[in-house]
Amino acid sequence: MSNKAPSILGSDLVITGEINTDGDVQIEGRLDGNIKAGTITIGETGSVNGKIMAGTVHVLGKVTGKIEATTVELAETANVLADIVQDHLSIANGAFFDGKCSRKSKTAGTAPKLVPAKK
Repeated sequence: MSNKAPSILGSDLVITGEINTDGDVQIEGRLDGNIKAGTITIGETGSVNGKIMAGTVHVLGKVTGKIEATTVELAETANVLADIVQDHLSIANGAFFDGKCSRKSKTAGTAPKLVPAKK
């Protein structure tokens, strides 16, 4: 984990293009384009229209497109119209999610086996 402060896109900022960093990014404004970062937080006023790639993604605002991350957390204020590829997903009560969800790692035999109860 880095001791550097996150890059913050203010609520009055609109960016069209791509963002690529190893650091952390907090989006309070609007990004029309793709973003790749270590940790991405989309604030309640934030909006991303594009592909998000990160280790961890926290969504409190709006995302349209695709999210690919190890950990994805959708807060109760999240509005997500995107496909999510992840290993760990948390969706708070009240969050809006419309899309497909799949795991990044395809490990065999991780699903629990149903065993009939013995009488």
